Amino acid sequence: LVVTIVPSDRDDRYNAIKQLCYIDSPVGSQVIKTRTLAQPQKMRSVVQKIMLQINAKLGGELWACNIPMANAMIVGIDTYHDPSSRGGYSFTGFVASMNQSTTQFYSCSRQEDRGQEFSSSLQNMMVGALHHYQERQDKLPERIIVYRDGVSEGQLHVVKQYELKQIEAAIGHIDSDYKPQIVVIVVQKRIRTRMFVSEGDSARVSNPPPGTVLDHTVTSDSLYDFYLVSQHVSKGTVTPSHYIVVMNTSNLKPDHIQKLSYKLTHMYWNWPGTVRVPSVCLYAHKIAYMHGQHLHRASAPELADRLFYL
Repeated sequence: LVVTIVPSDRDDRYNAIKQLCYIDSPVGSQVIKTRTLAQPQKMRSVVQKIMLQINAKLGGELWACNIPMANAMIVGIDTYHDPSSRGGYSFTGFVASMNQSTTQFYSCSRQEDRGQEFSSSLQNMMVGALHHYQERQDKLPERIIVYRDGVSEGQLHVVKQYELKQIEAAIGHIDSDYKPQIVVIVVQKRIRTRMFVSEGDSARVSNPPPGTVLDHTVTSDSLYDFYLVSQHVSKGTVTPSHYIVVMNTSNLKPDHIQKLSYKLTHMYWNWPGTVRVPSVCLYAHKIAYMHGQHLHRASAPELADRLFYL
């Protein structure tokens, strides 16, 4: 691990450090600003958070949820669009769990064409994940559950016709007799739907508690979808996340998918509480952001089994 303490924010310096550590000489990296360590009264709390992040970057497991689903690989996919004038390429982030408790991962990112939301490299990344899973567990997963972030309702057909085909091609590439169950779920955060709970007989309403699921009445007539509130909000109105099940060839019932989705919102190690979407989606966003904003090319494959980009 390389720990670097820098005096100020400078993108060129930060980019150079990350490119050296993540591409040229594969090693974990932690960059700390001097002002972060400048307040003695907050030092204990700050150092604890830094050490937790370093632990996660080096492959440590900070906490876990009970996932009663043996031999399943849970995948997160997201795309980051580089806004810089250096090229403006898009990068797809791909993260796959390697164990039942979803605390070990295979991560990678691939460059796409400018402004391209849908990945053309998904087959290669899925093949790499399946090979790593087989090396870790000495078997292939019986279920592959994919959470796809950043797709609008009008683009669902592209997920089915383009990205799902690549997942199926990757499975066929591993072994023609390999037939895992597949679940593909699109996760939408930028929605206008709001949910409220009435307080008894009064006209007052409040935010629903974390774990609330709405899967009827206001959901689509033509889609298999539900809304999930995963966070507690003390001020303002909580915004649920919208989950659309694009494909389900498994025997997972709606309750199973909803409970799994909620449990995964507890598994993002950069935050001690719950987050709005499953952790694998945020990890996929983080690695895509790291590549698109700072690295601008693929990281070293030696780091693929660690969350080096947190």
